[in-house]
Parts: sequence; structure tokens; C-alpha cells
Amino acid sequence: MEKRGHNFLDITGKRFGRLIAVKPVTGVGKTVWLCKCDCGNEKEILVSYLTSGDTKSCGCLKEELEEKHLREKYDDKRVDGVAMHLFGDEPRKDSKTGYRGVFEYRTRVSKQLRYGAWITVAGKRYYKKGFETAEDAYYNGRLKLEKEYLPKKDDKNDN
Repeated sequence: MEKRGHNFLDITGKRFGRLIAVKPVTGVGKTVWLCKCDCGNEKEILVSYLTSGDTKSCGCLKEELEEKHLREKYDDKRVDGVAMHLFGDEPRKDSKTGYRGVFEYRTRVSKQLRYGAWITVAGKRYYKKGFETAEDAYYNGRLKLEKEYLPKKDDKNDN
């Protein structure tokens, strides 16, 4: 190993979270270490970040935690396994009809424009079709489907 200053901290082979210090690399005024992560990636990290505990992985730990917490937040909004937050009044930005869960189609024989409503509950799709207006499809189709197939909120789930 090349000669370093008297404050040089040799951490070769030491573990810092998911990282193992491999070798020092050139840094401008500060010691930078090449580290190997448990996931297989290599990353150059300041020694102070390793010793303080600020850096514990190449970034893979942060990604895993973000995905885990995102999934938990999503699951917390479920009622009887149904993602209730997906059912609301606001239409999606790509909605052609202006209503959430309402689509337009043409009849097979006469090619007349009609509207239908749909919802997905626990992986199963439910439809009501044949409405003359998008508004009718929403109020007499979509909302009736929600009332029929969505789990009923009870007092413990009302917040």
C-alpha cells in the first residue's frame, strides 16, 4: 500500500452495513474507499460516510426500503383486500369520457355510440353496458357496481 498521512485510517476488509471496504482510491483532500456491496455493485465512498454510518450500501438498501414502505402504505389503504383509494370521483387524466371507470364503445350491429362502466375488485372485473350517455353510465353503472361489489366500510375502517 502506498504511504499515507498520519491520520490515514486503514479499513481494508471492514464491513459497514452491506459494504466491505476494498481499497483506498484517490480523493482530493479526503480519503475515498472503493467498497463492494453485498448485491455485487462497487461504489466509491468517503471514509467519513462509512465510519459515521451515513452510507450502508451502494443504494440498493434505500431502493428496497422505499419499495417496502410504498407497498405497506398501499396495503394499509385496503379494505377486505380491496384498494379503496382507487375508487373516487376524480377521473383519470387519460379518461375520454370525463368519468372514472366509464368507457365508450360502438355496438356490434348498428355501430351506435354507447357507454359502459366497470370496476375491478380483488382481481375480478365487473361491467354494466348499454348506456346512452357517459353520465348515465357513471351514475347508473359505475356507482351501482361499487355499491354492489365493494366491501362495506364498518366503524373500525372509517377514519
